[in-house]
Amino acid sequence: MMTPKERMLAFLQGQEMDRLLVSPIILNFASRSLNLKVSEFCTSGKNMGEANIACFKKYRHDFVYIFSTTSTLAEAMGTKMYFPDDDAPQVETPFIQTKEDLKKLEPVNPEKDGRLPVYLEAVKRCVDAIGDEVFIIPVIGAPFTTAAALRGTDTFIRELYTSPETVHTLMRAATDSAKILIDAYAKLGAVPITVEPVATGSMISEKHFREFVLPYLKEVYAQIHSHGLPGVLHICGKTKRVIKCMAESGADVLSVDDIDLGEAKELVGDQVCLMGNLNPADGMFKGNPAIIREMVKDCLAKAHDNPKGYILATGCEVPIVTPHENMVAFLEAGRELAALPINTNKLEKSGI
Repeated sequence: MMTPKERMLAFLQGQEMDRLLVSPIILNFASRSLNLKVSEFCTSGKNMGEANIACFKKYRHDFVYIFSTTSTLAEAMGTKMYFPDDDAPQVETPFIQTKEDLKKLEPVNPEKDGRLPVYLEAVKRCVDAIGDEVFIIPVIGAPFTTAAALRGTDTFIRELYTSPETVHTLMRAATDSAKILIDAYAKLGAVPITVEPVATGSMISEKHFREFVLPYLKEVYAQIHSHGLPGVLHICGKTKRVIKCMAESGADVLSVDDIDLGEAKELVGDQVCLMGNLNPADGMFKGNPAIIREMVKDCLAKAHDNPKGYILATGCEVPIVTPHENMVAFLEAGRELAALPINTNKLEKSGI
C-alpha cells in the first residue's frame, strides 16, 4: 500500500497508483478527534494542528486540510469575526463599510495579521509531525470570496452592477494578499488550495465570473504554480453555469459540489481533474454506511475514467456532526472500489 503522499506524488507525476485518491473534505470536523469545541480548534495553532494530526492518524485520509472559515484572509485584512462555540466562525462586521474605507486596504502580513499566525503554526505542526506521510493543505478563501467578506456579501454582489470599480479595487487587494499567503504556506512545505464559494453559479452569472473572478484566479494559480505546486479550485453550490470558466482558471483540479459528475466530465473532463462530489448532508450526515457505499459507487461509475483524472471526495465540507461510522464507511468503500484497475462490476448499484 502506498502512503497518501506517495499516492499523491504518483498522481501528479502520471505514475502508477494502487488506487484513486480518496479524501472527504475534513475541515472543522477534525476538532472532534480531540473533543474540542470549534472555537477552541480554530483560535489556537496548537489545537488546530494537533487535532488534524489526531484526525489523520484516526482515518488515514489522503489529504489533511487546514481550515476554519472562508473569511480568514478577510479577517486578517480587517473584517471582524465572531466565534460560536460549535460552528464555523462567522463575519460580524465587514471591514469596508464605505468606499472611503477602500483607502485602508493593505497587503496582509501572515506573521501577525488576524488568525493567520494560528494557521501558520497549525501547518508547521502538521508538516513536522505527518508531512512525510501526507500532504498538508491549507485552504485559502479565494479573491472573490475574500472581497465579499471585506465588503459584506449582499452589498458586494449588488456592486457587481452598481459599482464595478469598487469590486475591482477589492479584488486587487484580495488577490495580492492571497498571493502573499500562498508564498507563506509554500515556504512551510504545504500545498495551498483555494475555495471560492461566493462565485458559485447559484449567485453569479458566467458573464460576471469572466469579468470579476476569472482574471484574478488566473493570477492565484500562476502564483501556486510558481512553487511547482498543483492548483485546486473548490466552488460550492450549483456550478454548471460557471464550470467552463473554472476550467480556464489555471486550476489543475476542480472540486465540485452540486453538479452531476457525468455532466461535469462531458463539459470539462478533458481539461482538468475532477474531484467530488458525494453529498455531505444526505450522505455523510443523514446517511448510513449502506447509503454511503451506493453514493461512492455512483461517483466512481460516473467519473473514474475522467481523461484528466478523478479524486473521490465529498462535494463540500463534511458536517461537524457527521457520525464516525459514516466517515469510516466512506473511506472503506472508497479504498475498496477505487482500487486500480477499477472493477466496474463492483460499481453496479444494489438498489439500496
